[in-house]
Amino acid sequence: MKSIFCTARRFPAKLIFLSTALFLTACQAVNYGVPSTGSIPGQSPALASLPVKTGPAAGEVLGTGQTRVALLLPISAPGNGSTIAAEYRNAAQLAIETRGAHTMELVIKDTGGTAAGAIARTEEALREGSAIILGPVFSGSVTSAASVTRPNNRLMIAFSSDPSAASDGVFLMSFLPNQIVDRTVSYATGIGLTSMSAILPQGAYGALVELQLRETLAERGGVLNGVSRYQYSNESVVAAVQEILPAIEQSDAIFIPDGGTAPVAIARVMQSEGIKLRDKRLIGTGQWRSSKLDSPFLQGAIFADMDQSDFEAFKLQYKEKFEAEPTVNAGLGYDAVGLVADLLVTGDPASLSRQGLEKPGGFHGVTGIFRFMQDGETQRGLTVYQVQEGKVTVVDPAPQQFYGFQSAQY
Repeated sequence: MKSIFCTARRFPAKLIFLSTALFLTACQAVNYGVPSTGSIPGQSPALASLPVKTGPAAGEVLGTGQTRVALLLPISAPGNGSTIAAEYRNAAQLAIETRGAHTMELVIKDTGGTAAGAIARTEEALREGSAIILGPVFSGSVTSAASVTRPNNRLMIAFSSDPSAASDGVFLMSFLPNQIVDRTVSYATGIGLTSMSAILPQGAYGALVELQLRETLAERGGVLNGVSRYQYSNESVVAAVQEILPAIEQSDAIFIPDGGTAPVAIARVMQSEGIKLRDKRLIGTGQWRSSKLDSPFLQGAIFADMDQSDFEAFKLQYKEKFEAEPTVNAGLGYDAVGLVADLLVTGDPASLSRQGLEKPGGFHGVTGIFRFMQDGETQRGLTVYQVQEGKVTVVDPAPQQFYGFQSAQY
């Protein structure tokens, strides 16, 4: 993808490998830079009207506005689904309280985290007159819900981070792994780290990362000396490192995209195998925020992630309201609900059409700048960070606009 911006040994007992790949993301209102009247020049004319509510809605209702919006969440899903749903729900409440209850009527519906649940709740939302669908979260649910929204000419802003879930009229709000990899590797090659090796997790996430890594290196004149993969066991990680040792010796940088305990565990094995890490640069992704960044192995490493400049104020607001520390999921939910609220306030029915959402200049929320593309993917402004003394510092700030277009301002 093109960059969007101008002999086996056992681990010591203390090295327990527990990482899992995350393959899914002041009280001042965000101004998303929405035009006050009319539609974008050269695009289709404004819609005549938004859908009308049809009776009472099923689900938790937030807000009292004339336009109904559905938010599909895995509230009763097993595992961490309910925790994720709670964050999105809380962020939605915060967004509506910030904008005002009059901006919309938001109906929160429980998909159960299943494809069948997503279809049923989407059909229900359309019968009730929802103008747009926010969510679902999981990729299978997004694809299933789209089978309902697409033939009914409704747009969806979903939260999956699986690029394959994006499609015509189905926009993904999340941070997409391919874009994060592209941003990290582009910066790394730009500072002379053109020869790389990669140690990737088995599965869909690792496959996607490798594909983007190869593409970006080819565009930037870099070389990929080797790739190895591991499963989530100590023995597998040791084997993956041993397999790629010759390639690492020839590389300037070692790419470890996984988070959790993975970066430190892999680095420790590399050192035990004789790799002089001081002569190599580790590079990663935003998943490293779940890792122990104070580890000596990670000092000097670089990775791309969300622009944190506006997210910090949001985190304080969320924590004060709900007495919990929010993750990026909360920021994504806040931005999605806040964006729709601000579009509705314009009074222009075309604001919730494709020409209203696919603004070239994009929008600016608490998760940074972003814009929806015709293929449903979302381009984002990403920051490159370096780990220094256990903390992250900005080495390349996120851009504040797309290709000269003016994005929203606060």
